[in-house]
Amino acid sequence: MLLPTATYCGSDTKTVKFEVNPTDVRYQTTDGKTTGASPYVLNAGQVDRDRPSEPRKDVNGKITALGELRARLTGLQDDINEFLTERMELAKGKKPRLAKQEQRIESEIKELLDGGDGDDDADGL
Repeated sequence: MLLPTATYCGSDTKTVKFEVNPTDVRYQTTDGKTTGASPYVLNAGQVDRDRPSEPRKDVNGKITALGELRARLTGLQDDINEFLTERMELAKGKKPRLAKQEQRIESEIKELLDGGDGDDDADGL
């Protein structure tokens, strides 16, 4: 059976390829880490009624081809979700620094427009 893959292409990062490792347990279950109800919803007392069923097994107890595909796609989705969450966290960290920098630039522009020369001389000249 062919293994599913995914590729992320963005203008601000190199291309990232996601590949399934069929021997890794995360690609053998449909109970993903990043799918399902959020911790906020579960802590509020809600029940996860949309939880996916386990992969189907044949009469010999072996997971069916469709069950394998579902499990592998669940693991692949977890990989992608974790990657995108990490990128969002990095972007959040950049926002405060950019805001401070913009505020400093606006302050300098305002000072120049108010007649200052932009030099903060200690002797007042």
